[in-house]
Amino acid sequence: MSNTVTTISPQRLHAVLDEGKKISLIDVRTAAEYRAGHVAGARLIPLDQLNSETLADNVQNAGAGHEETLYLTCQSGIRAQQAAERLIDAGYHNLALIEGGTEAWKKAGLPIRRCGNAISLERQVQIAIGMLLVLKVLFGFTIHELFFAAIPLIGAGLIVAGITNWCGMARLIALMPWNQSRDCSEQATA
Repeated sequence: MSNTVTTISPQRLHAVLDEGKKISLIDVRTAAEYRAGHVAGARLIPLDQLNSETLADNVQNAGAGHEETLYLTCQSGIRAQQAAERLIDAGYHNLALIEGGTEAWKKAGLPIRRCGNAISLERQVQIAIGMLLVLKVLFGFTIHELFFAAIPLIGAGLIVAGITNWCGMARLIALMPWNQSRDCSEQATA
């Protein structure tokens, strides 16, 4: 990563926002994660959709990432770092990452904006995996014992997700229609 990417603590960024300074803050998580809770004023551009065009359409300040600092956040900081690398390759050079991402923001007790009653993507994955396991066991006992063979595959998928920090099921669930809405007109501060 280039030395042009800096970091800022959630507390420091909150102080900057409290001073009334207008900043450009991009959240690169999925729409479901964003709706479940985000930093007030953050604009959503999921990492897989981030490019120069989507960035230009979503930042209020045309100089963001150049003359003005463009702030990036995600859940814990990993995707924001990937976004920064992508933006550096696209010619941006004035970038800052929120240390620890939205999770650190929440842990610091800073205000979070929510959009409705969205279930986080992580919880949706947990529900889906739990349902799959229960069905595999149920079908294994009632239909055919071959259904038990799928249980180790689910376990292997969890191991791969834990080691690589890439979850195919999370990506699949993120594509579901209920996770695509970017509308946050019903925002409430928590």
